[in-house]
Amino acid sequence: MRRKFHMRQLTQDAVPTTSLADMMFLLLIFFIMTTTLARTTGFITDVPMGTKGAQQSASEKSPSVVLHDGKITVNEDQEMTIQQLRNYISGLHLDRKRGDAKVVIISAEGVVPYQMYYETLAMVQNASGVVAIVSDEVEKK
Repeated sequence: MRRKFHMRQLTQDAVPTTSLADMMFLLLIFFIMTTTLARTTGFITDVPMGTKGAQQSASEKSPSVVLHDGKITVNEDQEMTIQQLRNYISGLHLDRKRGDAKVVIISAEGVVPYQMYYETLAMVQNASGVVAIVSDEVEKK
């Protein structure tokens, strides 16, 4: 008895799917291995609104931090590095103060890197301070 083996030919409309499961499994492994799982960290802050009003007396004046062109100026006369600013803000002992005494005024002028801006906000908030941001409104034409 002799057996005949017949070659089965694929029809024109058939798609070969024999290795599809293997390819999908390899793609799944590839995407699992190349995915980065990063947990973003940050802080939540409430930005108070206000206007430039009457001048405060020297004893009531809140510390002001001006960020301008990559430099930091405190109380309009002291230029500091980011580390010196960190020491200055921690030296204010904002956690022991109440009310308006916890306010630190921050303004940005010129070109200020976002890293410096948000690092300054985080410093004040971590020291239990309240951030007051100075902004100039642009007139609409």
